[in-house]
Amino acid sequence: MKPDKIAIPLTADNREKSSGIPGLLLNRFAHLQMAQLSVGDYMINDEIIIERKTKEDFVQSLLDGRLFAQCARLRETGMIPLFIVEGNPYKTAHHIAPTAIKGALLSINLSWQIPVIKSSGKEDTADIIVMAAKQELNTLYFVRKNGKKPKKRQNQQHYFVQGLPGVGPVLAYKLLGHFTTIEKIIRADTATLSEVEGIGKKKAEQLFRFFRKGED
Repeated sequence: MKPDKIAIPLTADNREKSSGIPGLLLNRFAHLQMAQLSVGDYMINDEIIIERKTKEDFVQSLLDGRLFAQCARLRETGMIPLFIVEGNPYKTAHHIAPTAIKGALLSINLSWQIPVIKSSGKEDTADIIVMAAKQELNTLYFVRKNGKKPKKRQNQQHYFVQGLPGVGPVLAYKLLGHFTTIEKIIRADTATLSEVEGIGKKKAEQLFRFFRKGED
């Protein structure tokens, strides 16, 4: 019996196609698309951003300085970040002290506050992505609405906007970046809302009607 397909969308970076993982996920997601992601390798419902690295790439990115720059970009998305490391990073072809690897893993977890999960291989990675999507599906409302509200005004604005119909953290940042205030978002017509990247005609009409319910 085939498993029920997960309803929320998954986007995989084009460069991940050769890994074979998108193929493993194809039958588990109702909405899976390939795209050129500027950050991360997999994006779940515009809410979770995942960076996948083989053990060799993880160590190489530490050596050439890419690792923490990637952590910064993951954080800047406003989404929930996750690192998946395939294989044992302590056993690679690179000559690097185990303490350096341990320090990097601790830094990602503690300093950058990005959880790191070890995967035994591609199948395991696919399973982790599926589990993350299921948790997102089951807890999205609770996390977004009942979590501790941010104190800074800018964060409060973002918290409000991401709760609008069809708007997650990424679109919230884009909307606020384009309009600068919530008032301007509320007053915008559908054509102006559609100018924001990621806001199509249907979503623009949905937002426009949301702010004007009860008006005739």
